[in-house]
Amino acid sequence: MNMEGTLGFKIKSYRKSNDLTLNELGAKVGVTHAYLSRVENNKVVPTDELLEKIAKNLPYNDEVDTLNEFRILAGYYNNIDEDTELYNDLKASGRLEIDRFNPEDAEDEMKNIDGLEKFAKKRDHKRIVDNPYYKLNYLLETNYKVFYDLKLDYVDKFVTIEIPNEFKHELYKTINLKILELVKEYPALLNSINDEKVVDDYRRNKMDLNNKLFDFARLNMGSEKAMEFLRYANDDVDLM
Repeated sequence: MNMEGTLGFKIKSYRKSNDLTLNELGAKVGVTHAYLSRVENNKVVPTDELLEKIAKNLPYNDEVDTLNEFRILAGYYNNIDEDTELYNDLKASGRLEIDRFNPEDAEDEMKNIDGLEKFAKKRDHKRIVDNPYYKLNYLLETNYKVFYDLKLDYVDKFVTIEIPNEFKHELYKTINLKILELVKEYPALLNSINDEKVVDDYRRNKMDLNNKLFDFARLNMGSEKAMEFLRYANDDVDLM
């Protein structure tokens, strides 16, 4: 059985690089050599607390990066230290699914819904996926077939179609130009992988601008017409 690329293999290779026996490392982290042997043979997955101790006693470049590497292999994605280059590389790869919902960003009426905190906690997770699905480029560059749900509004699907490869190229160019426009409008997005506040700030700025636009429109045309005006201003109307 090929153990390479597993948590046990990685711990064993780092232990040997530090010239430690199973007994010596076990004594440092507070477990028996027999248990460590099971860890290295992928018979058991150590707790996150034990992983921290192992990483601390197996210095290899950077302790935090070593621990993050162990956590990824163990599946403890929610515990990955986000203030590291490794975490940013994972985000940029498109293989790190980050599903978060912050109740503070919700509409006022939504904040009063019973069970919102429980819902938010359930949505707060990270996991690694097999392919870079969370990178839009992947869908446009892949040799696999790509399908699209054609909708007449934002809810109901009208029909699913296969996107021809030739059209994917045109779509890619169009998206690239729109992204360039976005970056020219808000250059800080160039640093969005390293600083998550960038996207939050962008969203808040857009919301503040919308609120100012609505207030101005409401004063001049009334609330009902102002809402309709805002929908068209934001292109938030039925697609057809």
